[in-house]
Amino acid sequence: MGRLTLGGAAALLLAAATNAAAERITVGLTSLSPSALPLFAAEQKGYFREEGLEVSLPVFKSGTENSQAVLAGEVQIAFGSITEVLQLRKAQQDARFFWGISNFMPFKLYARPDIKSVKDLKGKKLAVSKFGAQSDYLTQFTLRRFGVEPIKEAAILQVGSTPARYAALKSGAVDATIMWFPQTLVAEKEGFRMLVDLAEIIPDWGYLGYYALARVLGEQREMAVKYIRAHRRGVRDVKENPELGIGILMQKLKYPRDVAEAGYREYVKSFPDDGRLAIEGFQFLLENEKKVGGLEAHWTVDDMVDRSYVEFFGQKK
Repeated sequence: MGRLTLGGAAALLLAAATNAAAERITVGLTSLSPSALPLFAAEQKGYFREEGLEVSLPVFKSGTENSQAVLAGEVQIAFGSITEVLQLRKAQQDARFFWGISNFMPFKLYARPDIKSVKDLKGKKLAVSKFGAQSDYLTQFTLRRFGVEPIKEAAILQVGSTPARYAALKSGAVDATIMWFPQTLVAEKEGFRMLVDLAEIIPDWGYLGYYALARVLGEQREMAVKYIRAHRRGVRDVKENPELGIGILMQKLKYPRDVAEAGYREYVKSFPDDGRLAIEGFQFLLENEKKVGGLEAHWTVDDMVDRSYVEFFGQKK
């Protein structure tokens, strides 16, 4: 018994020493969606710990709040959208998108059944998560593309997450909203009308990826490399083992199995093995912002991305 007690004490001391030595970082999530599968797989398998990282994963109500936490130094790496980086750069903050997580356009614009087209949204109310967030940008872009001027001709209301926006649509508090899975699946079944599938307009979109302040990417490069190495192992695992991915969606997002299976099928093909940055999506974003006067003409994609991490891991093949 004495030997067992001593052995157990030694193991506890070793575990304590390992935890004490681990580098603590915070990775802020803009939202919970199936795009987080590789991240949750890496966490579940202990890959971050193997890299000497202790990772906390707070979930924010919007991309705007996540980016504010990045600026405050509360978040070292953000799991968020390209529009968050755009807003930070417009505010003269040097943030960079450096790793693609989910490269596709999941958003669709849904409305009440009696609304037949985007033009019918004149004089109506649309819900977004928060002003300046990805849902706000894409909502305003879609309205303009179909001839409706946001704010002037259609009201934009801050409502919150996709589930909250769908609840507002169902209650009649708003007339339309932009949504992604699984609310799109539910909306279809419950008879709401899909007005626009944005994937038909912007197929190559950096829906979610990792971004950080340029200072962090430079000064804490070793930490970021370790983090991405663990993330890549998570990508591999969820692609090779569908049951792992489905199980994570059921556990983390509380999806019933049929919804988890559908979510896995829809999202897994969007995970790049190499962290590819959706450059065409960035170019589309910048050109549209320039058209509406949101950006000066000299801005380029390289003002928003750090390609060095993708290049570094590309050389490791």
